[in-house]
Amino acid sequence: MKKVNKRSSMQQLNEVEQGDIIKDETGKTGEVESIEVINRKKETQYYYKIKDDGTVLVIK
Repeated sequence: MKKVNKRSSMQQLNEVEQGDIIKDETGKTGEVESIEVINRKKETQYYYKIKDDGTVLVIK
């Protein structure tokens, strides 16, 4: 299980792949179904779609 949050390094966030089990700081846990990375101005947004449990968003 990989823990992801705003204190995770960019490398750790980029290493998450489909099929990995992740957990965020609110306790949401699940298998990653898809990943979307958006670069906006001075931040990078990581959207991890979790099977049957919504989305985990991490902003760096």
